[in-house]
Amino acid sequence: GAALWCRDCDDGEEAFVENTGYTCESEPGSDTVGAGDSFLAALTRSLLLKNEPAEKALDRACALGGFVACCRGAVPDHENAPYELRNIFSFAD
Repeated sequence: GAALWCRDCDDGEEAFVENTGYTCESEPGSDTVGAGDSFLAALTRSLLLKNEPAEKALDRACALGGFVACCRGAVPDHENAPYELRNIFSFAD
């Protein structure tokens, strides 16, 4: 899980949002390598490039970070992600 405080987001307002995080079935030999990097990449893209609301951005970041933490290596194949997580962290562009 994670918490995010944003001073100037969501139409110029302050926002504090929390997310309890996501879990999925871990593959054999899974590790957390890349989970934090993927979390931050999704959060940055959501907030700065897509201008999404803080709650949606944090949800995407937690979903992607949670998926990567359940996999082996830093760059898992996203096609293997559970549908409910892939549906949250995927960008449609």
